[in-house]
Amino acid sequence: MLDSTDLLRTFSLHLETGNADGAAMLFAPDAVYEEPPRFQFAGREALRAFFADFLARHTDVHFTITRTLASPDDTLLAAEWRWSYSRSADATAHAFAGMCFLEVSYGLITRWRGYSAKIS
Repeated sequence: MLDSTDLLRTFSLHLETGNADGAAMLFAPDAVYEEPPRFQFAGREALRAFFADFLARHTDVHFTITRTLASPDDTLLAAEWRWSYSRSADATAHAFAGMCFLEVSYGLITRWRGYSAKIS
């Protein structure tokens, strides 16, 4: 079983390699994913569809973890990251700096709450 930081690193790898199914499998079947005020999804299948749709429309995807802090029991993780990609339709590049707060149980993400700001 992966610790919470390795779980987030694996999520990053799946996004960067275009693997929506792999990214979704890191979430519990009833996981909640939020990026207020824009996105809120409940359930692994909804997340898989969200990741698949995003990855089908974007290239040059990078999710770089810059700092993490896990609770002693590894059930909570706070992370800072950089997120960038290009839209396939017009090659427009986007970059964000952000943070996420994860709840983890039995090696799966049960809740993700993320915040980001556009940096380019």
